[in-house]
Amino acid sequence: MKQGNALILWSTINNQRQRDRFYLLGFVIMPDHLHLLIIPRGENKISFIMQEIKKGSARLINKSRKRMGKVWMDEYYDHVVRSKKGLAEKMRYMHHNPVKKGLVENEEEHPFSSANPEYERFLFKEW
Repeated sequence: MKQGNALILWSTINNQRQRDRFYLLGFVIMPDHLHLLIIPRGENKISFIMQEIKKGSARLINKSRKRMGKVWMDEYYDHVVRSKKGLAEKMRYMHHNPVKKGLVENEEEHPFSSANPEYERFLFKEW
C-alpha cells in the first residue's frame, strides 16, 4: 500500500474509533493487507466495522487517485481472542510482520503500526 493510501486507511480507522464503533488495541498497515485488533463497542458488529473502514477508505483512495473501482477484496478474516495471553500472541505476531517482510529492522520503525510510539495515545490499554 502506498504511503498516501496507508495514511487514508489510518485516518479512516481512527475516524471509526472516534465514532465509538470500537476500542483499538493495535494495528499494522502492510503494503497488501491490514492487521487490526479491536473490541467492538455497543451493538457494533465486526462485519459492520470492516464494511465502514473498507467503504470509507476505498472512497477516499479512489478520490485521491481520480479513479473508480475496487480497492479491497470482499472478504476479511477475523479471529476471536479469548485470553490476555492470546491477545499478546496476536499483538506480537502482528507487530513483527513488517520486520519479517523486510520493511523495517525494528517493529517501532514501521510508520503505520501501533508498535510505533506515535500511535500510543490512540490505543485502548485496559485489556
